[in-house]
Amino acid sequence: MPYINIKLTGTALLPRQREASLARITDLIGTMMKKRREVTVVSIEPADPSHWAIAGRALNAADHPAAYVEIKVTAGANTPEEKAAMIAETMAALKSSVGEVQTATYVVIHDIAADSWGYDGMTQAARRRDTS
Repeated sequence: MPYINIKLTGTALLPRQREASLARITDLIGTMMKKRREVTVVSIEPADPSHWAIAGRALNAADHPAAYVEIKVTAGANTPEEKAAMIAETMAALKSSVGEVQTATYVVIHDIAADSWGYDGMTQAARRRDTS
């Protein structure tokens, strides 16, 4: 049940680009981290470049886009290798969608305890107990 939030500066994705990006990230997490598509949520949030600074300098519309990607998954569900592959493939997907991005573009995977999150009113820990 992953949640992926992408904050992206400076580039307004066309509807078809946005839809393709949402589908590609959904596919990646399914392939790279073995997550179920039907409970995967991906969000792309546009960010004003003038509200984003790298090395203390605010970006502007002429700068390459910057991005920050947060991926939230249940702790212990993925190997370090799977996470490293997801980070690399997420960067490749961003570059494929928007072109060159700032070097200081981060992909962060948060491993959240199974008793600290869930969906449809049930924690992941409770789901594990119910399937045991």
